[in-house]
Amino acid sequence: MRFLFVALAVAVALLYFTVGLRFGYVTLTPTHLLNAQGENRYAFEVYDEGKSVGVRGTCSVRSGKATLRLLDPRGTQVAGQTCPKGEWSLSLMGGGQPGIYRLSVEFDRYSGTMDLKEVRREGR
Repeated sequence: MRFLFVALAVAVALLYFTVGLRFGYVTLTPTHLLNAQGENRYAFEVYDEGKSVGVRGTCSVRSGKATLRLLDPRGTQVAGQTCPKGEWSLSLMGGGQPGIYRLSVEFDRYSGTMDLKEVRREGR
């Protein structure tokens, strides 16, 4: 039994120092992150001309930073924000043409909470 606890502690420490610990799913629930590193990508599809899609929410950063980029179907960045240390509101919207919009969230030793919700609206 002791071996299992030691193995679990080693596994958690390894995750913490490589990709970080993440509890939640960024676009569905408030997500708590510890020393998060790397990039997460999310896709949102727009079916009709003139409609917009994006995310709104907050990030509360204790250390590190996160950079959010919204890319249109051609791969051009249409919105972006960075979350340095502190409390921040986020709003990234893009639209006009149908296709798949991609949200890229890059974490650089990010510790804190991120709460994002998908937003859709008519027109630009």
